[in-house]
This record gives sequence, C-alpha cells and structure tokens, in this order.
Amino acid sequence: MPRTVYRCNTMRWPKFVSLCLASAFIPLSAEVDSLCIDSPACQLFKDLELVNKIDLEVHDRLPLIINYQLQGGYFAMPSARTFDAGVLGFGFSYVPPYRLWSLGFQFFDHIETTGNYWVYNGISEANFGHLGFGDDAERAANVKFILLRKEDGFPFLPDFALGWNDFFGSCRFNSFYVVATQEFLKYNFEATLGWGRGRIHGFYGGIAWTPLRRPGRNWDLSLIAEYDANNYKKHGSEHPDGRKVSCRINAGAQLKLWDLFRFSASTLRGEDWAASAAINYNLGASKGFFPKIYDPSPYVGPVDTQPMGLLRTRQEFAQELAYAFKEQGFDLYSLYLVPGEKGKDGLWMKVVNVRYREEEDVRSRIEHILASLTPSNISTLTAVVEADGVASHEYRFRLQDLKRYGEGKMGEEEFRVVAPMKNASKSPSEYDAALLYQRNKAIWMLTFRPWFRSFFGSSQGKFKYEVGLALGPEGYLFDQVYYSLYGTWTIKSSTEGMKDRDFLTPSRIINVRTDAILYNQANSFHVDQAYLQKSWNLGKGWFSRIATGYFETAYAGVAWEALYYPPNYNWAIGVEAATVWKRKYYGLGFQHKIRKMTPEGDVYSPYIGVQYFFDVYYEYKPFNLDFKISAGQFLARDKGARFEAGRTFLSGLRVGLWYTVTNAEDQMHGRRYYDKGFSITMPLDLFLNKTSRTRIGYSMSAWLRDCGAQAATGKQLYPTLYWERYNTKPVIY
Repeated sequence: MPRTVYRCNTMRWPKFVSLCLASAFIPLSAEVDSLCIDSPACQLFKDLELVNKIDLEVHDRLPLIINYQLQGGYFAMPSARTFDAGVLGFGFSYVPPYRLWSLGFQFFDHIETTGNYWVYNGISEANFGHLGFGDDAERAANVKFILLRKEDGFPFLPDFALGWNDFFGSCRFNSFYVVATQEFLKYNFEATLGWGRGRIHGFYGGIAWTPLRRPGRNWDLSLIAEYDANNYKKHGSEHPDGRKVSCRINAGAQLKLWDLFRFSASTLRGEDWAASAAINYNLGASKGFFPKIYDPSPYVGPVDTQPMGLLRTRQEFAQELAYAFKEQGFDLYSLYLVPGEKGKDGLWMKVVNVRYREEEDVRSRIEHILASLTPSNISTLTAVVEADGVASHEYRFRLQDLKRYGEGKMGEEEFRVVAPMKNASKSPSEYDAALLYQRNKAIWMLTFRPWFRSFFGSSQGKFKYEVGLALGPEGYLFDQVYYSLYGTWTIKSSTEGMKDRDFLTPSRIINVRTDAILYNQANSFHVDQAYLQKSWNLGKGWFSRIATGYFETAYAGVAWEALYYPPNYNWAIGVEAATVWKRKYYGLGFQHKIRKMTPEGDVYSPYIGVQYFFDVYYEYKPFNLDFKISAGQFLARDKGARFEAGRTFLSGLRVGLWYTVTNAEDQMHGRRYYDKGFSITMPLDLFLNKTSRTRIGYSMSAWLRDCGAQAATGKQLYPTLYWERYNTKPVIY
C-alpha cells in the first residue's frame, strides 16, 4: 500500500498538528490558511469548523416570548415561534376586562396546542350566574402549525406559521392567522408580521429586543411592542368594557427565568395595564427531577460459569441466579433444566420485570446476568418475560453468543439480530424437564395511592374537585388468577349540592354516565374495584383474557377479550365484549332500570349494558405515535367508533387525544355532540430516585355526556403488552 506524505511548507510536524487541531475550535488565521493550502487533513478541520459554525447559528435563538394566551407571541398577538416538543405550560393572565387561565402542550416541534379559559369580569353568566356560577366564561382551544422553523436548516429565512384560535365550540374568540417572524441575532432583535381574520382583523406586527442577552445566563429581559389587530369594537362576543381602543400599540416587557418562568406586563388598548405569569417545563425530555441513584448497575460480577455438577449443584446455581435477578430488579418465578441431544442441555425460565420501563433495559440486564452466570455445560437459554399474569415475549440465546456478548465481542444491536424477541413458549412439562426453581406469585400486595377527580362548568361554580386516598390489596389466587380489591375514601370534596343533570342542554339518551356525580355524593367511602381476571398467551401472537366482578364505581359484570399482537409487530387487532350491570349509588347492589330525560319528565326502563368492539392498534415508531380505533356498540346502545392518538416522549410522558363518532342523537348548544377529550400519563419515577414501571394519569372530556361511553373491564391486554415491549428509541431486529 503506497504511503501518502503530507507536506506543510517547512513547518515541523508537531506545530502543524497543533495548528490543525486548533482550527476545529477557533477560526484559522491567514497564516494557517496559507500553510494548509495543500493539506487534506487541515482542510478537513476547516470544513468541520464551518459545519460547527452553521450548527451554532441554527440553534442559537433569542429568548422565546409568549403572549397572554400562552402562545409564542407578544402580548395579544401570536408570532411564528413556539416551544420545543414536550413542553407543558400553565399560565394566568390579567387582561382587563378578562381573567385568562391557560394550558399548553407542544406535541411536536411544528405543532403548538393551547387551551384558554376566558372569564368575563363583572358579567354574570346568563343561565347560572344567579345560582353561584359567577362571571360568564368561555373555553377555547387553539392550534398553530409552524411550517418553517429556523431549526429546519434555513437560518436566513423567517419562521412561518398559520393558526386557528378558538376553533371549536361556541368560538367566541375565533381567529385564523398567518404570520412570519425573523430573528436578527447580531442585534438581539426580532420582528413579526402577520395577518388575520375573525377577532384578529387585518395586518398586525410586533418587535422584541433583548439588550442584555448572553448565552448561558439564567435570565433575560425583553422589551416588546406590538400592533394589536384585535377587532375589539365590532367583534360580537367582546366584553362591553373591552371595546374602547385609544391606541393600537401595546408596549411592555417580559422577564424569563431559567427558561422555566415568564412574567409579562404591558399597556393594553391604550386604556389598561395587563400582566401574566406562566411556567413552562419540558416534561417530555426530562430525565426526572432526581437522579436514579438507587438503580443498580448492570450485572458484572461475580462471574461463575462453572458447569453444573458435583461442585456446582443445581440448587446452588438456581439460588445464585434468583438472587442476581432480584438484585437487578426482576423476580425469577420458575427455572427448568431441559435435556437436549448429546448432553447439550438448555434452561427455560420465567422472569417478571418489576422495575424498568423500557424493554431495551430489561433485555440488556437479563443478558448481562446470563452471560456471567450460565454454566458452561448449558447450550441454550430461554427467558420468558411475564407481565400482569400473561407471558409477553421471550428471548432465546445460545451460550456462545452470550459469551461473546459478555466479552464485548458482540454489540447490543448485533445481539438483537442474532437473538430477536419472539413469541413466548409454554412452560416445559415436568415429565420432559427438571424443575430447578419455583416461586409462587404473591397472594396479596397492598396498593396505596392518592385519588383525584375534577369537574368543570358546574352551575354552582366553575371548578369542582374531590381528593382522597385509594387503598386495597391485589395479587394472584392459585398462582394464576389476578384479583384487584380496593376502595376510595374522599377526604375533601367541593361537589356538595351539584346536580346530576344539565338543565341547559340535558342528555337526550339513556343516562349511563351523566349521573356519575351521584356515586360520589352517596358516601365518602366506595368499593371501586373487586374483580378477578385470568389471562392466557395462546401462542403464535394470540392472547386472551376473561374478567368478572366490580370493575369501577358505576359498573360490574363479565368481560372477554382476544388480541393478536406478535412481538416486533407495530400493529395489533382485537375483539372485546362485556355485559355489565349498573351499580347503585351506594353499597354493592345493582340498579335494574336506567333513566332517560324527556320533555314529559324522567322515564325509567330496564337496562343491562352490552358493549362490544373490534379494535385496531398501530404504532408509528419514528415519531413515537400510537393509534387506536374501536368500532362497535357503547354503553348507551349507540353504535360508532372511537379514535385515539397519542405520543410518548423520551421521559415516558404520553399525551393523547380521542374523538368518538356514534349514532346517538345528543345535542350541545344546538349541535350534535361527539365525545372528545385528552389524557396525560407519566411514569411515577419522574418524581423518584429510582426507576419505576408505575404510571399515573389524568384525563378530561370536553363535556360529561352519555354518547360514546364505555365501562372499564379490568386490565386490558394491549396496554399491558405494549408497555412491556416499549422502547423510546427504535430498536433493530
């Protein structure tokens, strides 16, 4: 092979190297440029310097300014800028004559969603103000699509977006707008130009200057001015006290602290002062509020590969393996020695993951344990992972592959190709294998957690809540049948006096959900769950379960489900059906008739709930999106489909939306209503110093109605398997 000699104009080699290395971090001087004119190595460093410079320019940004509606914007107007994906925000604004509560979440870098609760100061709600509801209020949902961001790789072009404010419902503050925002980093200055129709009427603009900006600083102060194009005078839903406009220029400042808190104050319409406070945190990218100091390191020792025999008995090996699994956060429930041909025996084991959220972490830790402790006279190993009483999947390893992996001669990705995730195999027969270790599942484990429920829009106040504790045992009977028994105790409630019907727009179908408040008002203690469930892995990707008992506060019954969901598939299909009885508002008895409100009065008819669905699941891994469609019959005997979509972030946070379309003739504000809402679930370990598989969640519907209602039926199969196999980052098989 010919040798390439690099010459550098009589410079000595060490000096040449030092100059070239420095060029990767600081601009090259003219002297170095001339010295490296013939050097490919030095040219490479110059190219890297240029790439680094462009990358810094793309990611260098002015402080993000948000408006009073928690959108990227100034005071009253939106801009084309927004947060990064995963940011969750809350805010309160005093914008005379309104008080404004806001919630925002960034599903994607290019999609901004916010919700606002406008309160009309001094304007009593026309229908319920005299009952205690107070001032009139309006809920609004807003969305902004950022078609071009600086981070897309075009730093010389402005950000460009279009959006809709208050786009569904009564739409009192509805607007459509297009907007462009350009940053001038050299001058710490940005400018915005937009156009809108609706409440935002015509052209608008804004400028912001951050004179003391410095990278790495924990605070920034921005001076802001905007041209306010809101049509205060002629917009029909405007507050009467907010129609006077003396000046279209709003001016003020915003203070940002730690990219977490934002405080704003400005003039408004030349008539008033406005102010806001907001907190924004990237919960999607968070690694948790505490370091995971109590998570064990992957197993490295002691290493013992001595063959099973006289010196290392079967019992000693089994205990050693069970202890190693326990230390790593797993429970070993069974271990079999499976005889093979020519003395090549194998091991079959069942393992339960009690700690880790991601399959990649589970697999890696199992591999480290087996690579360090497997006897040398074992040829194959099968590790079945079980979750909630059902075998999810298995890993099948060859000893030589484990040995290479343990010695660092095979990487994780290569090992996944050699030994991919597979359908779980059945436990070996005791006639065909030797049982080395057996552990029974816990008969009972005490579960304790806080309990919270909320209501918006009560006629006797805007927000009602209940808070308490949930306590009870769960476990397995006969090592096969899962049971859950727990009750809730209400410690504090503001729902006293709330009625179970909407007098303004009453439900027009049988009341399967709109009487939910009566369950909580009947007593402070409730038996929420008391059911049994048995699940099966039927092989070849098929799963099934049956459950019976009290599934929730309002319903009890019998449920069945079947699911096809092989490992490594990003889709699944299933069917489920349940017959349920509506519980009484207190005790363990049942109601045999159900109410329907009619113009002539309440009518009661016999009722047994029957719900059945055909389910389709799909996961789009590049964006960590998951989808579900359930088509069938709902609790109120209405037929249709429920569409769900969610995104899971690196932290484990999942935010989802749903929309249900059925043939139920239910009306809201003169229009047909379809059930819709959002849900948030997050891993508990965000608040712990160790990893946990437990998830906590909250969900809310736009309205509490009867159409599209479903009863809980126990632990569903797909969520159990999905989270047991889940990885935030795509893996290669």
